[in-house]
Amino acid sequence: MENTVKALYEKAEEKIRKADFTTGFYDLDIFCKYLTGGDVLTIGGRPAMGKTNFAVSLVNHLIEKNKSVLYFSLAQSGMQFVYRLVAENMGAPLHTILGNKIEKSEIDKAIDYYENKKLYIEDKCVFTVDDIELSIKTIKPEIVFIDYIQLVEQPKAPNVTEAINLAIKDIKRIAVENDVIIVLVSQLSRAVESRCDRRPMLSDLRNGSLLEEVSDTILFVYRDSYYSTVSDMDQDLMRNEIIVAKNSMGPTGTVCLDFKNGFFRNPKYAEEF
Repeated sequence: MENTVKALYEKAEEKIRKADFTTGFYDLDIFCKYLTGGDVLTIGGRPAMGKTNFAVSLVNHLIEKNKSVLYFSLAQSGMQFVYRLVAENMGAPLHTILGNKIEKSEIDKAIDYYENKKLYIEDKCVFTVDDIELSIKTIKPEIVFIDYIQLVEQPKAPNVTEAINLAIKDIKRIAVENDVIIVLVSQLSRAVESRCDRRPMLSDLRNGSLLEEVSDTILFVYRDSYYSTVSDMDQDLMRNEIIVAKNSMGPTGTVCLDFKNGFFRNPKYAEEF
């Protein structure tokens, strides 16, 4: 096929239809619906802000849509990831799963749900970029999660930042060559804490100046309750935000979600649509 304007346009349209990427969050899908194979989506947030649980919600939604998902669980064991996965799916707090406060039969039923889903979990202590590439070539998933990028074993380089940048550059190459969407979970620098408005900005991406350039879409997870207690602010006024800070194929903006039992949810008004 020649690289005419029409040919390239039709190719792009076909890629978007094939990818059919959605998050399960109605308002957020407006921003993310053009992600296709070869794209990198980065999810950033401070520790305990909820970025891994947000990623877990995306995984549950994607496998429900019969997408094949490969999850590299570097920040926690595979068992811990499964606990989060089941808790999110059941709409239960994580501690009720861990503390056996839910009937075993209910948990078994929730776990059985995953038996026929195309979900693959890698949870070795150490992963190199080569390990990630080999798993992707072997499993051939549609979407890959790496949680989180700073824990990938870094190639030799003069400093940490340069090493992470080399890894990020390779991960983008892997996404393009294997026609997969790669979702990177990333820590943010402590610079966020020194500002009056602690909502993240692109400059807060930790140890990875190339991450801003390579990522096609960048989402930041932000919750008022991370910095405030109920006594400081009425719970109903606390904002739970997914900030779309970069979007190569669409607009940027902020999506407000509910936050219940440790997981983000669509706002109640969205249930009417």
